Amino acid sequence: MRNHNECLDHIATIDHTIRQIIWQSQKQLLQTLSRPDISLTLPQMVTLFAIRSAGTCRMSELAEITQQSAGTLTGIVDRLIADNLVGRVRDIDDRRVVQVTLTPQGEAHLERVEQARREDMERILQHFSPEQVRTLEALLCRLLTGIHALLNGGQNGHNNGTAPHAPTPGVYPPLHHV
Repeated sequence: MRNHNECLDHIATIDHTIRQIIWQSQKQLLQTLSRPDISLTLPQMVTLFAIRSAGTCRMSELAEITQQSAGTLTGIVDRLIADNLVGRVRDIDDRRVVQVTLTPQGEAHLERVEQARREDMERILQHFSPEQVRTLEALLCRLLTGIHALLNGGQNGHNNGTAPHAPTPGVYPPLHHV
């Protein structure tokens, strides 16, 4: 019984630590996004990464991907259009349908966000040895696999034999689910 209680104590500590990491990471991300060379809100960043991931997409698809209401998303996309980061295009098959796509300036903007995040991560991990970085990466990937398995209907971190779908590198999921 002692091992089980010890394990539960460790799990509680891990849960608390992850919540702290999420909180501090989100604050740090907001600080990065507010830099003058980036100047994005969190919903704008999520929307840009979703558009990049989906390619050209309808607003209804984008609303579903980002889990934002159509009205909220329209305001975000209008601002991104005004900043020349995304553009509206007509659907090839149905000219009545308007889609959104990332502009070259939008892609360059996302590259600046990614570069800033890499630099931030290098500073955060600068006191880790290469072996510690590799171990941390492996453990975080394993944790993420367990999260995906749980979200895909598995129990106790198992997904009943189906492979979890890890996010594509560089694609940020909607952070309001975190």
